[in-house]
Amino acid sequence: TELIKQLEELKQVLNFRRRQSGISFYIPNSIQRQAHQSKAKNICYIGGNRSGKSTWGAVEVAWATTKQYPEWFPKERRFNRPVKVRIATDRFFKIDSVIEPKLREYLPKSEIKSIRRSPQGYISKMIMKDGSLIEFLTMEQDLMAFEGQDLDLFWGDEPIERKRFIATQRGLIDRAGFSLLTFTPLIEPWMKEELVDKADSKRIAVYTADIRDNKFDVTGNAILREEDIKQFESMLTDDEKATRLHGRF
Repeated sequence: TELIKQLEELKQVLNFRRRQSGISFYIPNSIQRQAHQSKAKNICYIGGNRSGKSTWGAVEVAWATTKQYPEWFPKERRFNRPVKVRIATDRFFKIDSVIEPKLREYLPKSEIKSIRRSPQGYISKMIMKDGSLIEFLTMEQDLMAFEGQDLDLFWGDEPIERKRFIATQRGLIDRAGFSLLTFTPLIEPWMKEELVDKADSKRIAVYTADIRDNKFDVTGNAILREEDIKQFESMLTDDEKATRLHGRF
């Protein structure tokens, strides 16, 4: 009984620490780790549903704004100063339901100085303790919202319209910034023609993740269950399987 009580107390301590600083407990799956180690200016993490795309992007932002990099992260992509980060997704509700929860899962609470929200309640800016700034945009906003900002890092979660991508690329010039794109290839075919098909591992690197690549992390800890994947798979057409399971256009 005493051992069970001690075990429960340890679990509570561990859960508390995870809530305070999830980045300290992050273990990538094999594709996530490969993508983290890329030195390319534009990194595309293309994957089926539940393949760890948004987690990968959120962790990259957490490292950039806290500088708490693992020893295996490439020095060429490390920041040693306050950074300006833009995160863009397709709809406002995705910021509320996906992006903000993922960031809060991994960002240490002690590193967040303040948060600004829109009149509708969606997070619009996050200011970090070291002066780093994260701004949040969606494809629902006017194109001019994507212009006029110098940036160090861009994370586009879900397919992005080309004109908004180009406007953001302009903002990365002065600071020699990096682009991170995480998406399931359901729309925006230009991304295949102009990014995926032109990958050279230097300017553009592409990592394609199957849903089953996210069954285990690199240490063997379970993430997704095969029976749950098969249940989802049974509902899909062949075309849907190619995209939603295997991350293929």
